[in-house]
Amino acid sequence: MKRREAILAFAGLAVLFAAAFVIRRSGLPRQDVMIAAGGCHTPATILEPPARTSPEGAAVVLHGLGANRRTMTYLGSDFADEGIRTYLLDLPGHGDNRDAFTFQRAEECAAATVTWLARMGQIDPQRTILVGHSMGGAIAIRMADREPVAATIAISPAPMVLPQRMPANLLVFSGGFDLRPMKREAHDLLAAAAGQRRQSADFGEKRAFELQVVPYATHTSLIVDSAVARRAAQWAGDAVLPRAPANALAISANGTARDVASQTGRRALGASLLGLFGLILLFPAALVLVSRFAGSVAAETSAHDPSCALLIVEQGVCALAGVLILAMAVPLRFLHLYDGDYLASLLLISGILLLLLNRRHVRANLLLNRKALLGAFALGFAAILAFGAWFTWQLGDLWMNLPRWWRFVALLPVCCIFCFAEEVTLGPPAEGRKRWRRFVIFLAMRLELWLVCVLAYYELASGRALLGVLVTGLAIFSVLERLATDALRRRTGSATAGAAFGAILAAWFMAAVFPLT
Repeated sequence: MKRREAILAFAGLAVLFAAAFVIRRSGLPRQDVMIAAGGCHTPATILEPPARTSPEGAAVVLHGLGANRRTMTYLGSDFADEGIRTYLLDLPGHGDNRDAFTFQRAEECAAATVTWLARMGQIDPQRTILVGHSMGGAIAIRMADREPVAATIAISPAPMVLPQRMPANLLVFSGGFDLRPMKREAHDLLAAAAGQRRQSADFGEKRAFELQVVPYATHTSLIVDSAVARRAAQWAGDAVLPRAPANALAISANGTARDVASQTGRRALGASLLGLFGLILLFPAALVLVSRFAGSVAAETSAHDPSCALLIVEQGVCALAGVLILAMAVPLRFLHLYDGDYLASLLLISGILLLLLNRRHVRANLLLNRKALLGAFALGFAAILAFGAWFTWQLGDLWMNLPRWWRFVALLPVCCIFCFAEEVTLGPPAEGRKRWRRFVIFLAMRLELWLVCVLAYYELASGRALLGVLVTGLAIFSVLERLATDALRRRTGSATAGAAFGAILAAWFMAAVFPLT
């Protein structure tokens, strides 16, 4: 192992241990339970206030579509710091919940869980708030007709049929760069509430309403925005804690609120992101081990050097053909992944078409180096297990349960076809300006896939809204996947090894993120 990789590996281990230490020190008392109510089996994490504080109320937190209870830990920690016992729920088909997902079932299970908690004396509805993001925000608002509570906080709520009555003390967040349907829903709620009402008398009468627009926030960034976390925790405290809300409701012109006493959530979030950086620092050392196992490999050469325009046009044609075919039938519907079966089908169709268009170059790239392939598979599984475990600890549930592992197995050959098509069309990694040119082509090709999904949603009524919601996650994943795959391909000189590694990452992402139906 070279000196550089060894230094990076030691630095990565040091960062991981430091991050784990901070997370352990800043962690709140917590308990994982399973709540069986109304035919639902809802996994929940209970965050207790710090030992110095006794619970003064409760908060029930509902995640958005394609998320899980662990993605809401950041917000939940701020509520707990305010002295509020917080329940983070996994809705059907998400996270550890193995029940099949539908929007109706998610709403029914959320309502059944809140009712059960109230009946068992775990919460007092008059001292409880409902908090939700996106789909969870819509569910929290609609529950006003089922289980009235002290207050409701909706972060970028999804479009919905409004309840017959407005929730008590409703706080709504909307991002300046939020998706258009969510921004429209937030302003519809403002109109339904007949404007902002933030006087202490309104709050006391449970008819307060506030719409907070966070200028530069996106749909997903709202749940990790510090101003949102502070204001949401403050609103929750004002709703259930015995103090006058008059001063607490004062907000500065830039939309921020006072800080809560503790910074537990922010410390844990920062340490969690630092830990991910530590894992990335370990990757070069793992590459060295794989390349040594694979043995010496000649540098790749390829006569396939099409123009940027040709590759982008090819990908655009294949992607458009894919969504037109999917408008008639989704071949991988049997996967029962909400919108994931659609995306996997699109990757399969566009991958096959790309290979057909570049069939003259397939054989040159289909050189099987068994040791390189074994190394790529080992590295791929090590990566998804390491990153999945770290994510699941604090950031989000990417540790797959058995139903998701079965879907991973079914997705792997599909992703292999698509990833091999990308390796064939992009050619071997180059150096200098050609390297950046190749990376830009890759980003453009991935962007085309996402854009045709958006086009299908608006023009072909595909109904695949989750693919638009996940744009940030898909973009970050695509960049990291390409950088890691190119590094492996340079080390092994094998397009098939690069495709296998990328396919493992892609299959894991889809199997772990998309809801089970």
